[in-house]
Amino acid sequence: MRLLPVVFLLSTFCAGIPAQVPADASAKAAPASPAAEKYKALATKQTERQKAAPRGDTKAREEVLAARTTDLEGFVKEFPKASESSKARLELAQIAMALKLDDQKTHWLDEAVAHVTTIDDRMELVMALKGSFKEAERADKVLADAEAAAKTDDDKASIMMGKATLVRRADPKNKAPYQEALGELAKKYPNTKVGKLAVSKLAAANLKAGSDPVAFTAKDLEGKSVSPADYKGKVLLIDFWATWCGPCMKELPNVLAAYEEYHTQGFEILGVSLDRENDLEKLKSTIKDQNMNWRHIFDGKYWQAEIAVLHDIQSIPATILIGKDGKVVGLNLRGDKLGPAIKEALEAK
Repeated sequence: MRLLPVVFLLSTFCAGIPAQVPADASAKAAPASPAAEKYKALATKQTERQKAAPRGDTKAREEVLAARTTDLEGFVKEFPKASESSKARLELAQIAMALKLDDQKTHWLDEAVAHVTTIDDRMELVMALKGSFKEAERADKVLADAEAAAKTDDDKASIMMGKATLVRRADPKNKAPYQEALGELAKKYPNTKVGKLAVSKLAAANLKAGSDPVAFTAKDLEGKSVSPADYKGKVLLIDFWATWCGPCMKELPNVLAAYEEYHTQGFEILGVSLDRENDLEKLKSTIKDQNMNWRHIFDGKYWQAEIAVLHDIQSIPATILIGKDGKVVGLNLRGDKLGPAIKEALEAK
């Protein structure tokens, strides 16, 4: 399940809710359905509209929202039963709320509740109702319906993950209840994809100096497999970032300086981009223009980027420094703390 990003309220505040059920990073992607292809094309179209709209221009913003509304209404009419239509209905309600069109907001929320089918879409709806729409009573009803509809271990695990996420949202600073919920999920449904994800999230939450990093294998921008294990004997910085993230770009000079100073001594970087699929060319040009001459992982899934999800990344920039022995050396090192930590890791026996 995913918390649908609000397409028309984008900002450079680099925090968000990542996906809870990522696809297998090593699995071959299934062919996209006609609905998925159309939904993707409409998203690209909307991105171009947003880029063309002058910042701070209220009229232009309203025109962009009106055009998006027309697109989504047409999509729902064309693909009324597609999973993407659940997302479209939610976004239409969000647009109506942003424009203070209460009747339209209510209409599209009613539509969303009436037509939601899959467990993942039900949980996404619960997240939205409890979050941006502040409709807890309706959210509880949808959640109860989801629990009644859950028959398989996979579905039941997805609901438990959704509940864990709700616990985290209710009190972000108190991590213990969230981690306890993940532990219960991992124990009850260890053989499900979501149960295994819970194990990874718990491991990420407990990362510290001397611990093993979260294991993963993914494809880099050149389509080649890459894993932290490939860097054994080197000092590795796993860097979660995005071109749209202002703090990430502000930190980039420090990362570049560290790479220039220590690369020849055995220091490597593995970038994990949280950029959107539509920004691939921007990502490539940024990498080239900034001389970011290290490997980069990118799947175009924004906060749902699979490797970021495995690490339960909640904000970026985020870094994990791994020593030559393959053990974690430090977390979220940046600024004037990064260089000395790399130097010490390189000098370690």
